[in-house]
Amino acid sequence: MQFVVIAHHTPNLCPTSNAKIRGLLKESAKEIPHLAQRLGITIISLNVCGPEHQVLAVIESPDVERVHQFIMGARLVQWNTINVHATWSLEETLARADALPPIF
Repeated sequence: MQFVVIAHHTPNLCPTSNAKIRGLLKESAKEIPHLAQRLGITIISLNVCGPEHQVLAVIESPDVERVHQFIMGARLVQWNTINVHATWSLEETLARADALPPIF
């Protein structure tokens, strides 16, 4: 199953302006591949939308609990507000839609 993680932080907690957060991010970024491997998850993408102060990740995981463990282990929770969304592929979405009777 794939999950989209959206992490949002304020400018004062941004690694571009906050030295402590910059150090924390540099330290934790080195461990992210090892953390993902230990948890049995795959990071499809991990991107930063700099001006919007957001980190976006697409993670493949057997369950949401491992995604939560990743967020904690990567220490993203310490400087971001996090939203985790379970997703369906387009094919899965179409199949689920076809299983429902139309309203209109």
